Amino acid sequence: MSSTPDRTSGTALRSSKSADMRATIPYIDDFVHMNSAAGSLADQSVLTAITTHLELEARTGNTEARLAIAADLETLYSGLAQLTNVPARRISLADSHTSAWQKAFQAVPLGAGDRILVSETEWGGNLSAIWWRSRAVGAVVDIVAADSAGAIDPAALSAMLDERVRMVCLTLAPAINGLVNPIGPIAEVLAAHPAWLFVDASQAFANVVTDLSDPRIDVATVSARKYLRAPRGTGFATYSERFLDQICPIGLDQTSGPWRGDQPVPISGARKFEFMETSFAVRMGMKAAVDVALGRDLAQDMARIAELAGHARSALAELPEVTVEDRSEELSGIVTFSHARLAPSRIQSELRRQKINVAAPQEPYAPLWIRAGRPPTTRISPHAFNTHAEIETAVAAVAAL
Repeated sequence: MSSTPDRTSGTALRSSKSADMRATIPYIDDFVHMNSAAGSLADQSVLTAITTHLELEARTGNTEARLAIAADLETLYSGLAQLTNVPARRISLADSHTSAWQKAFQAVPLGAGDRILVSETEWGGNLSAIWWRSRAVGAVVDIVAADSAGAIDPAALSAMLDERVRMVCLTLAPAINGLVNPIGPIAEVLAAHPAWLFVDASQAFANVVTDLSDPRIDVATVSARKYLRAPRGTGFATYSERFLDQICPIGLDQTSGPWRGDQPVPISGARKFEFMETSFAVRMGMKAAVDVALGRDLAQDMARIAELAGHARSALAELPEVTVEDRSEELSGIVTFSHARLAPSRIQSELRRQKINVAAPQEPYAPLWIRAGRPPTTRISPHAFNTHAEIETAVAAVAAL
């Protein structure tokens, strides 16, 4: 899995322009959007694709409309294959990261005494599913020791591996911290171990990474509404060959498990993890977002995101009541900071009144991280369409509180 390009801020990156992206994003000048880690701003072509399909459904009927776009939907898989460097047969579409992750997780056999290893910054939604199922089957959840910034320590992970470890789960770019977990060293540690490696790449994809082809990653899941700039209600997953060979989803329908003779038989490839029923309007919106991404230099866009995040961290660090909480060796485009007087929810609401969108992550985002005594933080997450002037506007708004 290759990571970001050179993140060094320099003349070439400083001269990078976001005007071409801004020109095709509706209403972008009406507010300052610094919340792409939650959901980014879509291109006009995405909105057009959705409304066009809804109009087609109205004119012809929704089943007939689905049949009419069947060929277009196939190009969505091939487009994702180009972006991720993963063959299309190993990619499934989903209505969210959560549905993709949970369907894969629930399919993995687990029993009493089996161990699941998680990171301190694991996404709360994943943790809820892990805890609930582990309680039901008698499995054990263990937390991998982290470094001082909160990133998984590969050496600690290696020391925890034994024959009982069935799964290792990590969120590559957490929702509550600017760190990036060291996926390369983690994959190396697991190279000779049979445990399934689940990678939550929801905030990471098109932020710090696009290539998901590392064969040691068994499941990688993405929420497409974030840095890929697709509509809400879209996501996808990639799978290793061994996962597809050995694991079958618990839930099947008439397309993922059609009847052959006297029983249903799961189809080959990743689409056995899909259900046919979905919103095809938002799928067409997702296709439009993928087409936009294919037409851009995502390495340059990710470098731009890193540049803007670096600017935000530097400017925030100059404020007397603010502490920037991102201290990892490798950082994502997510910026988090604490305030000596103000709670994150107060900062979020005050900035929202000024039409500046930021986030205030709460305990459900990362329960283990919060319960370890970490300070509550406000989150700023720019995209390549943001400008340095917008960073200054957001920081000035924080300074004025």
